[in-house]
Amino acid sequence: MSDSLVIREASPADATALAELLEVFNKVPTTPETAARRMEALKATETILLAFMGGAAVGLCSVRVVPFLSEDRPYAEVTELFVRPEQRRRGIARALMARAEAVALLKGATDVFLMTGFKNATAQAFYRATGYGDYALAMRKKLS
Repeated sequence: MSDSLVIREASPADATALAELLEVFNKVPTTPETAARRMEALKATETILLAFMGGAAVGLCSVRVVPFLSEDRPYAEVTELFVRPEQRRRGIARALMARAEAVALLKGATDVFLMTGFKNATAQAFYRATGYGDYALAMRKKLS
């Protein structure tokens, strides 16, 4: 079995692998049925990318491309990026981000936005090293 990195768009057949990655990432139980339902719900606007090494899913990245009122071209947003802790520092996250940016360009986006936690210095350093910079303050209000 090869240890080479393969990145491809997720399909419904990947629901189990996606659920496992989401559970490790979010620390919340996620069933394959839940993952499949979510994939179906966002298929019109979001592309889910999976990274595989040796046939095992080791990372995910999700990129949303949407139109907006202020421009004639859409913008993109990386909504999820995760690599299993034991697989980090091997270029997987960089490869996932590069593929997400390629998807965004292909779909006409001119900018990619993302959010990360104020205290997540590791992620912030990674994003800066890949060319991202501070742009705006994201705010949130929980409705339920």
